[in-house]
Amino acid sequence: MSKKNIEWAKWIPISILAIALIIIYKTVDNLSGITSAIGRLLGVLSPFLIGILIVYFLYVPFHALEKRFARSRRRFLSKRSRGISIVIVYIVLIAAIYLLITFAVPILISSLIDMASSLPTFRDTILEYFNSLPADSVFRYFNINTVLTEVFNDLASQTLNPARIAQFSRSIITVAVSLFNVIISLAVSLYVLMYLKQIAAYCKRLSNALFKKDKTRLRVERTFAQINKVLFTFIASKGIDSIINVIAVTSILLLFKVKYAFLLGFLAGMLNFIPYLGSLIAVILICLITLLTGGIPKMLEVLIPLFIFQQLDGNFIEPKIMGNTLKINPLLVILSVVVGGAYFGIVGMFLAVPIAAIVKQVIGV
Repeated sequence: MSKKNIEWAKWIPISILAIALIIIYKTVDNLSGITSAIGRLLGVLSPFLIGILIVYFLYVPFHALEKRFARSRRRFLSKRSRGISIVIVYIVLIAAIYLLITFAVPILISSLIDMASSLPTFRDTILEYFNSLPADSVFRYFNINTVLTEVFNDLASQTLNPARIAQFSRSIITVAVSLFNVIISLAVSLYVLMYLKQIAAYCKRLSNALFKKDKTRLRVERTFAQINKVLFTFIASKGIDSIINVIAVTSILLLFKVKYAFLLGFLAGMLNFIPYLGSLIAVILICLITLLTGGIPKMLEVLIPLFIFQQLDGNFIEPKIMGNTLKINPLLVILSVVVGGAYFGIVGMFLAVPIAAIVKQVIGV
């Protein structure tokens, strides 16, 4: 090999490393722009993504009904098992949505408005408590009352800011767009359920066309099967467990006559989608609201059954529903949730764990 070729051979890996470092630097440097672009893309695709999410929720009852009708001795039912199952599932879904809009949503909105109007009272109660502490209290040392006063004043100024009011006005228009997106999402989910076999067959043909080697094709198909299993397990299992959380927590709060019981129960169910941290945040919020509205004795009364239920749910109910598919190290779960929340907000916190589980399944660790 000539000296010139040796020089080129030495500089090629150095050049590749330099280019890779530049790409990494520019990516990190423009991270806000990248996350913003991803956010816009997810916003555009949200009706389709929500439609697929609905499919994951509906597949279990749909598949059970389809199998039952397919085994029926009546030829009319067995030949039309898929169509009949889809009709039944969507009638139940639309009825559930109607009941939620008619009964649950007005209660939640009323509780939310009542809680918002009580925020000044909550603020005064908290500040009065910290101001009444002894001079040698550790909270006095850290000047907590001053910090809280500044935080509350900042929140109040943002709430009364004309820009915030304008933003609220625009959000009312967004509701109409959201309703339109819900209709599209339902249509997408209906189409996917109706043509599920055809979609699977098309994906199979696409895989055969893209990957000529049998080994590569089998590896890709196995990877996508694992991803589908993780998503299905997380969405369906967490959905069922969150419904159990809404019913159980709301019942406990109603039993002890806690104010905003329906709103806090609904919030506990939504936060349940965030493993580990979600339940902890829900309990802290419930205890704080109960303390402000009912005092320390009421808070302690509620905390005990809530703690018992959370232990039952975390150690028995959720593992029984979810199985072993999403066995992830708790530290990795917390890290995923924190990073996802830091870059993509609430949506990132919800998606962090299934993404981490998918990565774990794909790389096989």
